[in-house]
Amino acid sequence: MNYILFNPKANNNSGEISAEAAKEKLKARFGEMELVSLIDLDVEKFLKNVQKDDNLVLIGGDGTLNNFANKIQDVNIPCNLYMYSAGTGNDFLRDIESEVDSDGLALINDYVKHLPYVIVNEKKYYFINGVGFGIDGQVCEVADEKKRKGAKKISYSGICISLALFKYKFPNGKVIVDGVEMPRNKIWLASSMNGRFYGGGLMIAPEQNRKENTLTMTCVHGSTRVHGLMVFVSAFKGEHVKHKKMVDIVKAHRIEVTFDRPTALQIDGETILGVTHYVAVKE
Repeated sequence: MNYILFNPKANNNSGEISAEAAKEKLKARFGEMELVSLIDLDVEKFLKNVQKDDNLVLIGGDGTLNNFANKIQDVNIPCNLYMYSAGTGNDFLRDIESEVDSDGLALINDYVKHLPYVIVNEKKYYFINGVGFGIDGQVCEVADEKKRKGAKKISYSGICISLALFKYKFPNGKVIVDGVEMPRNKIWLASSMNGRFYGGGLMIAPEQNRKENTLTMTCVHGSTRVHGLMVFVSAFKGEHVKHKKMVDIVKAHRIEVTFDRPTALQIDGETILGVTHYVAVKE
């Protein structure tokens, strides 16, 4: 049997519409497909009933993939698991773009197991793309608030510009990479990356390879608001790395970040508020 796994609440509650469209498109390849909602799905029980010759197609964005991956770290996947390219943005598929076939599918069995994890407020989360701490986390915080108020279209770049120029309060803090302490002032962001992209195409870690057993720590700090915004925007092309006086990029197995004021943090786009400390590990 072939299954399409989807989140009905994705894409402003249009997840099932996207799943039906995928089912129609993929029937020439897989034949009959059954739609399976991820809402309240017992993933472990479901996977125990899947056969080796079955196919699973996970449809959605980075949030859907992150949620699914966190549920399967201790579960065997006996068959092929694909990610389907749907929606307006998916940083995971952007990162492995060369592996996405003509049907918009990428085989992801090797990418969703043995993931790095981050510890926040004594809770452990696995992540696919990266952890953002600072202005990137606050952008997600503001976007979440707009969604709660009913906004249908949200400009993440507009939120970022507004925060950078006026509202973002810069913390001081320290970053520890594999035991080496790096105190930093006026921190824009301190991210731990498993892939190259986050935030809808921001290439914050251009040299990161998710197949390796290290993370990339990217810390942007110092500078005026206008200059800092220019550097931040240049990250869409990975050109922020040229600004070596205010951009640290270090590969490490263990990254620890502490801020001197509570700040929003995002994990693959999911927001946690009021964070002062996190530890990210890739073993």
